[in-house]
Amino acid sequence: MEKGNVKALLPIGVFLVLYLGLGVLFEYGMGIPMGFYNIPIVVIFLVALLVACVQNRKLPFDDKLAVMGRGIGDKTIVTMVLIFMAAGIFVGTVGRDSAESVAYLMLSVIPAEFSVLVLFVVSCFVSLAMGTSVGTITLITPIAVAVSAASGFDLPLCVASVMGGAMFGDNLSFISDTTIAACQGQGCQMKDKFRENFKIAVPAALATLAIILALSLGSDINGTVSHDYDLIQLVPYLIVLVGGIVGVNVFVVLLLGILSGSLIMV
Repeated sequence: MEKGNVKALLPIGVFLVLYLGLGVLFEYGMGIPMGFYNIPIVVIFLVALLVACVQNRKLPFDDKLAVMGRGIGDKTIVTMVLIFMAAGIFVGTVGRDSAESVAYLMLSVIPAEFSVLVLFVVSCFVSLAMGTSVGTITLITPIAVAVSAASGFDLPLCVASVMGGAMFGDNLSFISDTTIAACQGQGCQMKDKFRENFKIAVPAALATLAIILALSLGSDINGTVSHDYDLIQLVPYLIVLVGGIVGVNVFVVLLLGILSGSLIMV
């Protein structure tokens, strides 16, 4: 049996360190909105690729290119790349306006004493539709700050509700990058992965909702947050969610979401 070589993981390690490091720097150090989506991902990939090419000096460089070509040409890899690209375009197309419309809609129709609960549910919905917990946190946290300032709820509680909801939604999302990679790598259907994760994540979400209610109910409400919203901006999210749940191919779902989002933004 051929023994594994830990050094073979070095390119992946370089990629992760650079990606996470720059993401944290952009998002929290420099205050760039959706900082993880502003990372020069191609540059980071090329650096990691260079590290891989430097390794195993016994193999000629031309042979290394041939190995990479065969790997990149694999059907699973090509499918993942196409879906990743479509997911990124969907997030960029739908953007902040749709997420804010979801939040302000629910804040306007649900009593103010449940505002913290609304932040959790909104974050679940947006993250489930967008497939990104970090992006959802970036979009919804400013609204959480406004809710805290207007209503009197503790700011840490509001922000924690956003983070919890975002993580829950990302765990179940059909277009999350980790979900796509896991399903393509293991050869399973998105809907099957959703069903299994549902059994694990929903009990935790229900427990979180109970804790949020216990901490927030009975608080003195000083005011509410109100803002204009547009129901039509929810359509791309609904297309992705419904399409994913009924089992439509994720790439097709994303294309429909991008198309609807583009038409709305025109």
